Amino acid sequence: MGRRPEYRPEKGARHSEQWILKLKHFQISVIHQKRNAETALLPEKSEPTSLRIMKLSIKAIIPTKGSRFAAGHDIYALTEGLVPAKGQMMVKTGIAIGLPEGTYGRLAARSGMASYMGIAVGGGVIDADYTGEVKVILRNHDKADCLYKAGDRIAQLIIEKIANTDTMEVDNLGVTKRGKMGFGSSDLNPKRSITAKEEEVKICFLHADTSENEFFTAVDIGYHPRLMEEKDMLSSTHVNAALTRTMNDAFLDKIRMAGKEDEKWQDRGRELVRLRESGKKIPDEWIEKDGLLYYKNRLYIPKDEALQTEIAQGCRDSLVAGHFGQEKTIEIVTRDFYWKKLADWIRDYV
Repeated sequence: MGRRPEYRPEKGARHSEQWILKLKHFQISVIHQKRNAETALLPEKSEPTSLRIMKLSIKAIIPTKGSRFAAGHDIYALTEGLVPAKGQMMVKTGIAIGLPEGTYGRLAARSGMASYMGIAVGGGVIDADYTGEVKVILRNHDKADCLYKAGDRIAQLIIEKIANTDTMEVDNLGVTKRGKMGFGSSDLNPKRSITAKEEEVKICFLHADTSENEFFTAVDIGYHPRLMEEKDMLSSTHVNAALTRTMNDAFLDKIRMAGKEDEKWQDRGRELVRLRESGKKIPDEWIEKDGLLYYKNRLYIPKDEALQTEIAQGCRDSLVAGHFGQEKTIEIVTRDFYWKKLADWIRDYV
């Protein structure tokens, strides 16, 4: 770059032309970044999306679900123990868990233990970065001690999504309608924004294949195309109970087979047969017919966990109402079935 033109000799300048900046004034730097080839070939890490379980003891039991759409995984006690009345106990499970990104584990009480035994679960938050043993705090609100055994279902683990946010200090939180009104303030002027109405089954079409059964509520009557057809309809508010009463030969054979493994069930059957063959009076509550036992017109079920669970699931899982509660399940099961301590068994199952 030269000086301004008026200083050049041809313009009458006294000094010869000079360069302000010359090549020696410039420096060129070349920056070369070397990429690590091994790093470039590594695949991107992906966060696991499933619940991972690690056994810390060979006696530990992997959490299970009671049904396909159950919200929680049942957690099992590692050893037996006792929760004192009005007290609490820390129960070991012998497992550690790995949670999906963006979730945490919540330990909740099982409905059967909560309602029947007064057992609640405390301290139920498991952070995603905690990899130690899962322990359950059982609190006994009952007046009697509660004994639990190794392998008992003591709680349920529910995986919930969370928003992992950072904190920041602000001068104000903005204006809301509620403002600083605290405990009990919403009771002063309650407003119902949503009205829920439970729909009961009014009509169902039963087919030979139970998977093809169709269910309709009162809302469907009058406009649903299926109900416009000329078909024989069965009106029922308890469709599940109707399905349970339809017992095929395979199911009855299953009961007979289970009875062969239950000594008390066999003793009862042999006694009824003996009384009948000897011409003596049979108790009014009992009937023996076709190798099956009936108590007060209800089918007597042998002591068989799998069979009893199958019956309970069939009566509890409704296609339209989801899961029934304890008392409703007991009511439905006892219409057609009987076994010793049935109500207690159902309360523990549900």
